[in-house]
Amino acid sequence: MSDLPSHINSTLRDIPKKQYRGLNRILRPLLERARSFVGAHSIDSVVEGKDAVAHFLREMEAVAARTYPKWSGTLNARLSECALRFEDQHEIVDRHPTDDYYFAGVVALEAARMRGLYPPLEADQILGEIGEQVDKVAGRKDRVVSDLVFYILGRIELGAGIDRMKTPHDKAVKAILEHMGFKKNDITREIMSDAGFRHLLGEPLAVWVPRWWHAFHEQFVLHWPDPEPVLTPEEDGNKSSTEPPKTAPPARRWRGKRSASSLMDG
Repeated sequence: MSDLPSHINSTLRDIPKKQYRGLNRILRPLLERARSFVGAHSIDSVVEGKDAVAHFLREMEAVAARTYPKWSGTLNARLSECALRFEDQHEIVDRHPTDDYYFAGVVALEAARMRGLYPPLEADQILGEIGEQVDKVAGRKDRVVSDLVFYILGRIELGAGIDRMKTPHDKAVKAILEHMGFKKNDITREIMSDAGFRHLLGEPLAVWVPRWWHAFHEQFVLHWPDPEPVLTPEEDGNKSSTEPPKTAPPARRWRGKRSASSLMDG
């Protein structure tokens, strides 16, 4: 059984399924019976990868919106106890989109769990699609959120992976505080080194981020369409329609792995 809240489990049914037309639509009932006979996945359980990721990000955005007030309240309460100068307060807190940073932490934690459910190649496809969509979901035109998502993922991977780590949310908290510049100030550096405070700050991430991909993996199979044929202008004008068009090679959507040393640079 899924450990997702019931409202998220119910919304999984709203994910658009792969559409069938023409002869495939006519043959669908026969295919469905054949699949049932051999114990294969139902046609209705096939979901296109980009649609699954879009749905995942919408759910993580909702989770972040519900839990960010508690997270930011904990952070601001601790900062209010410090004798930070106004300039330091502005440089470390006010100028940073902390709500977007927190959203990146939510996405990264659940994306890290996803890697244990799918083969490496398909997991990379999912991560690539997350990188394509997450900034737009956050309402940004830059790559602030996607860069932080992959930075946190790298930290979790360096920590031997989410399944073998006791506190992966602590990695997310550290990464967010680093992005806010907590290492650059003596007072905030002391806050960042306080394991008890980090544990308190990471509580919403540890408790309230649902295992969305686990529930999805139990109910659906991902479909990744082949890339559409691409013709150069010369080929489009000169080649006969009987010749097969060239097919664009599939792009590697997730950035290449960074070295361990670069991931540890803070």
